[in-house]
Amino acid sequence: MKQALVPIAKTLSRVLNYIYFIWDFFIVRRNRPFILGLVITDICNLACKHCRVANIYHTSMSFNDVKKHLLDQYAQGVRYLYLEGGEPYLWRDKDYRLADIVKFAKNTGYFRVHVYTNGTVRLDNSPDFTWVSVDGIGDIFTKIRGIPVDNVLEHIRGYSGRCGIVYTVNTINYKHIHNFLSYIDRELPGVRAMFYFHTPYYGKDFLFLSKTQRSEAVDTIVDSKQKGLPVMNSYAGLKAMDSGNYFHPTNLWRVIDIKGEYQCCRAYGDPEVCENCGYST
Repeated sequence: MKQALVPIAKTLSRVLNYIYFIWDFFIVRRNRPFILGLVITDICNLACKHCRVANIYHTSMSFNDVKKHLLDQYAQGVRYLYLEGGEPYLWRDKDYRLADIVKFAKNTGYFRVHVYTNGTVRLDNSPDFTWVSVDGIGDIFTKIRGIPVDNVLEHIRGYSGRCGIVYTVNTINYKHIHNFLSYIDRELPGVRAMFYFHTPYYGKDFLFLSKTQRSEAVDTIVDSKQKGLPVMNSYAGLKAMDSGNYFHPTNLWRVIDIKGEYQCCRAYGDPEVCENCGYST
């Protein structure tokens, strides 16, 4: 009898947690973190042009440290988890793998667990949602990521879980957005793309878009969305990225890596990064 009541108790606890979250986030709008980006490793198997956070320390969090962070943040009210790297599929601690972290987070009570990956490793079905970085097709992808895109696309095609594409817009790929979306619509039915913009975490570089280029890219994305192509961004989010008129930094999420904890992102406090932030959905 007691065993039969355990699933009911867990379901009731989860429902009450959802109600509390909705009250806090949507009704009262408390100014506290609800989302955690946990950087479980900085080890990566690529050397992408825009990335400067991979393979700096060549190390990963221990499973014990991961569990401690998840429990601490959950106790503070965080309910959504994003697992990041480096490449999170390369995370190891003895016999533990990425799926063990996902399982622990779900058992702890996190509502949703997402994984950000470069897609070079076969995707696991344990996350609630998987974001695969694909910034172009053919030579465009190779120029940015250093490898052909074929293997990544095959992993997406063969994936039975829920996934989406992250396309980071920069000076190399901003004129190829419509062709990319047409390709995805044709070759990966049901998969949609979320667009972010290259953010100058380490100063404005050759990948950084001018305001004119950024506006052109936003116009292309909006036009593509209106034509029914698979764009995940909202119209409001795209408008905000064009104008820069949205609230940042925000206190809604935290980022934790092996070096510490940060509000909003690891460049928190840098006015140039905030002014040119490329994230809005």
